Amino acid sequence: MLKKDKLLIFSIACIVVSGCKSTPKSPKLEFETVNSDAYSPNDDYKQALSQWKSYYQHCTNEPLFPDAFYLQLQDQIYIGSINSRQGIDINKGTVLLDTGRHFANVFKLLSIQNAFNCYDTMTLAGNLKKSFYKEVVECLNASPGYKGLTTAIDTTRMKVRVSTLYTIELIPAKLIELFSTTKDTSLIRFKELLLKPGNVLLSETVEVLGFAADFPLRTNLPREQQAQFMKGVYFNLDGSNDNASLILLANNNLRIQLNKRFTVLGKFLQLMSNE
Repeated sequence: MLKKDKLLIFSIACIVVSGCKSTPKSPKLEFETVNSDAYSPNDDYKQALSQWKSYYQHCTNEPLFPDAFYLQLQDQIYIGSINSRQGIDINKGTVLLDTGRHFANVFKLLSIQNAFNCYDTMTLAGNLKKSFYKEVVECLNASPGYKGLTTAIDTTRMKVRVSTLYTIELIPAKLIELFSTTKDTSLIRFKELLLKPGNVLLSETVEVLGFAADFPLRTNLPREQQAQFMKGVYFNLDGSNDNASLILLANNNLRIQLNKRFTVLGKFLQLMSNE
């Protein structure tokens, strides 16, 4: 999913107006919110964003924060990432929340807005349905013994339930304070990256911890496999600590559970320097 999803992040970053500048003196720093109304590439995007807004409000009983962008199912970007038309996570090894040397920064800069166990079925259409199904396929392909299941499941009747949904925010005022006082070379470098025209900070995110996808079966499974799935099977996904499980339900639906973190919605800030 990375090539397509990178293009999405690049396109979002391209709406940012350039012109910010840095100075060797002590400038006044401030963040400006990137207006989400400036980015609406197609009806699929609008529909997916609308579906997530509705699901978020249903799950949390709270409205989604303003100026949210739909990011698809991102497992490669996190809050505190710097994004631009050149790439995602362009800060690379330069991090804002360094839990090794600057552990206190995590508690100083981050605010957990909410966390909910949802488990309600999502309305799926267009891009949103494709994104979830693509993750399912990648999950099954991670284990050679289960690749063939993609032809056995009825994808037209897929039902998805999100396990846990939570919202995290960087506190802009605290971040400005840190940038204005720090002598840490890593954080100074981070600030310099942010001040470059076109670069924006992912400052608030909605993330999900796993989801379950239920599929009716198109064909009968071999008896041995049926018995195996009725008990439940568990396996790790390639190259990560993420894992998945398969279980055959009493209604003969196959449930595929992915225990994996995704960033799905985000708010971007642009750091400005005023003398």
